[in-house]
Amino acid sequence: STLEALRDHQKYNRLKFFVPYPKQQEFFDLGSSKDERLLSAGNQYGKTEAGAAECTYHLTGLYPADWLGKKFDRPTKGWICGETGLVVRDVQQKKLCGEPGVTDEFGTGYIPKELFVDKPSLARGVTDAFDTIQVRHVSGGISIGRFKSYEQGRAKMQGDTLDWIWDDEEPPDDIYNEQLVRLRARHGIMFITYTPLKGMSTVSARFFMESHPLRGLVRMGIEDALHIPAEERARIIDQVAPHERDARISGLPFLGSGRIF
Repeated sequence: STLEALRDHQKYNRLKFFVPYPKQQEFFDLGSSKDERLLSAGNQYGKTEAGAAECTYHLTGLYPADWLGKKFDRPTKGWICGETGLVVRDVQQKKLCGEPGVTDEFGTGYIPKELFVDKPSLARGVTDAFDTIQVRHVSGGISIGRFKSYEQGRAKMQGDTLDWIWDDEEPPDDIYNEQLVRLRARHGIMFITYTPLKGMSTVSARFFMESHPLRGLVRMGIEDALHIPAEERARIIDQVAPHERDARISGLPFLGSGRIF
């Protein structure tokens, strides 16, 4: 039926129905002038959605008509990184490709189902985790996305030359430095999405404390998460431990129990 066809279209073309919040849009727009960007936000505010959408734009070339951020007019190569292989599978892989391990759900993430080339290759050690995805780019070539985890260590971050890296959750300092080296040859971009629960770490300090023309910071608080009704916000704030409120509610790094600003 027509209704079923419409449902299928929506199910396998999630990217078409993504409308960014103003703070997500601000984060995207900074990509045209900043090599490194951080979207620092509380939990469930849409930071990973933003990362997944941008990642998909660079893999497919299907940028929105009003896109002001970084734009590649050719197939790209990038990394999708997180804390552990399990977390990367359950968060980023799910957002990009659909529910892990469920055949019918493959292609229900941000990457349109018909743009996958072959089946993704599987990673070792984590059931249903992908290692590499190949995605058809609008220019006619094929983009490559690789899933990586910080637990693999710095050595596993060596050797590649990349156009972009998406870190979801804060990377250790040594891994972050190694990632930046991978981007230099192609003038690639780094975009990071996380809740700053590690306080004023070296990576957070790059964005919150140091001023640099090629670095950009967007902070997304609970009031910027438009899917959370106003009446819900007080309840959510109340449920968060006081010493974590700055990070989880406002996207501000905390030091011990006190604010840094």
